Amino acid sequence: MFDRGVVLAGVKFSIIDLMKAGARLEEKLRSFGIAHIELHDEVRKYQDGVDQSDKGYVGEYFHRSINTLPPSMFQGITCRSDAGEVVATSAIRCDEIAGWDLDRYIREFWERAYRTEAGEPVVLADDAVSFAAGITGQIAYVGDTYVAKPWRKNNLGAYLVRLCLVIANTKWAPVYTYGWMARHHAYQKALFLRWGYPACYGGGLKWKEPPANKAYEDLCFLGCDPAGIVQLLQRPLDIGPVES
Repeated sequence: MFDRGVVLAGVKFSIIDLMKAGARLEEKLRSFGIAHIELHDEVRKYQDGVDQSDKGYVGEYFHRSINTLPPSMFQGITCRSDAGEVVATSAIRCDEIAGWDLDRYIREFWERAYRTEAGEPVVLADDAVSFAAGITGQIAYVGDTYVAKPWRKNNLGAYLVRLCLVIANTKWAPVYTYGWMARHHAYQKALFLRWGYPACYGGGLKWKEPPANKAYEDLCFLGCDPAGIVQLLQRPLDIGPVES
């Protein structure tokens, strides 16, 4: 059992190596006052946890109204304080997209799941996600990340997303992991690097017919290939210099 592991960018990691990286990140989260880290492989149970937080909603990538995500494709995380409050959340999905590439998958998903101000499906520009062309196979997405305002110091969110990346590679070993981030977070604060993503593309989505939610108009695409996961597993707590 303990010989099982993954080979990432030519480097083999045993299941123990993955567990050690996850344990270090868990310990870091607990050092900030997180008392309980709950793992959910059922979206319903994750939804119950999110409903108890100030976030109060599950995003489109995981919402049950537009997705069917069995445990084999899903992992949710909720973090609770000593008082039992849900103070942080994040989630992962892994899709086998063979026959498409990530460019096609993102187009199919966004144009089905999101609406314009007029209530019509959004329409992406022809070159909207060209950087995702050619990426295919098992693809993981990390999103729905939320940290309650009083808990946002100490970069708790960065360590939580890094834990998600470790979990994704323990459960699925995807060929690529991606996410989205608001431009001001990605560029002004370089949060994508702290979160464990080595690649960031500004203007991640270009629109012919943009979504009604203006926050989605100018997102950055975050990407992490196996070489990026190697760096994370070797230095899981290294989020670089942070604001005091």
